Amino acid sequence: MTKWVTKKLGDCCEVNPHNNWAIPEQFIYIDLESVVSGNLIKEQFISKQEAPSRAQRLVDNGDILYQTVRPYQKNNYLFLGENKKYVASTGYALLRPYQNYESKFIYYLVHTFDFVSQVLGLCTGTSYPAITPSLLKKIEIAVPYNDGTPDLAEQRRIAGILSSADGAIAASEALIEKYRNIKRGLLATLLQPKEGWKKVKLGECLKQKPDYGINAPAVAYDNKLPTYLRITDITEDGYYSKNDVVSVADPDAYKYKMEEGDLVFARTGASVGKTYLYNPQDGILVFAGFLIRVKTDEDILLSSFFKYQTQTQQYKNWIANNSMRTGQPGINGNEYETFSFYLPYKNGQPDLAEQRRIAGILSSVDAKIAAEEKVVEKYKGVKKGLMEEMMGRK
Repeated sequence: MTKWVTKKLGDCCEVNPHNNWAIPEQFIYIDLESVVSGNLIKEQFISKQEAPSRAQRLVDNGDILYQTVRPYQKNNYLFLGENKKYVASTGYALLRPYQNYESKFIYYLVHTFDFVSQVLGLCTGTSYPAITPSLLKKIEIAVPYNDGTPDLAEQRRIAGILSSADGAIAASEALIEKYRNIKRGLLATLLQPKEGWKKVKLGECLKQKPDYGINAPAVAYDNKLPTYLRITDITEDGYYSKNDVVSVADPDAYKYKMEEGDLVFARTGASVGKTYLYNPQDGILVFAGFLIRVKTDEDILLSSFFKYQTQTQQYKNWIANNSMRTGQPGINGNEYETFSFYLPYKNGQPDLAEQRRIAGILSSVDAKIAAEEKVVEKYKGVKKGLMEEMMGRK
């Protein structure tokens, strides 16, 4: 009968085992920037002569690289079917499971809330919190046992279920990337100026001068107060994120309430140029002082069409060239008015039907991306629940 037994990580894995083989003449060096979300995103081939002296952790099939510096980032990596030409930096601890311990099971286990909480409690340092290998060995884990020995079949069963969830997540993420590539192609094609299109400046297409948001602190979310829209609440795709909803309690807040057709630009910082087109389904939003609002004249320029102009490579290049500052990058309202782009014209008038058609095509791709993102979030939630249910057995 399977029962769960509390063990220390060091009872189940060698931590930074001594390798009997020599460092190869050429290998792939893995540092903390090489891995994102469990995937090796870049390969750095270097020679033995070029290798940093600290790169002494040769990685074998089944080994787990556990990020010991800023471990909350959880950029860990499981090697399966790899050869011995990988060497990891000391930003990782190398975990090599003992016999009767399944690598995939240990890999998922080190991502559980309980494990990460224990690690963070033992970290030292502020800017670069880290845990030492000797302390990592002492982290307590729960492992299925049967007749006094590790239940390898149960470990593999659990790892298989979680791997299936990861497979579903990966499939949806691949679809998202596919749709994003389609969208990039459509942006380049649909917004390429055609015969009769006219080059205009944004300032020529507005109802009024751009205005700035309210300078007020955010407060904890309260459904009796308006919701605050900050730069950090806008996703890279230009949508409102509800991951960290806050409110604003200033008596003048409603003067800055967004209306349908309003579009805001981020005016400073690393996100300068990021935009969001207000969607009434997002509820009452009050925009913050680091955002600039524009109201397009819908008889000239549809805000739904202009939104996609701000996602083109031309726009990104313009932002890069115009946001240069001696300190933090930034673009003010007057400068945004000078942004020029091509607008569909027909018979000497803005072609609103063509703008609407183009915006509709791009919006349909956005809808597919959004639908798959919801699927990803769903599967991630399922996986999280499974991990805590199946592995949180201490």
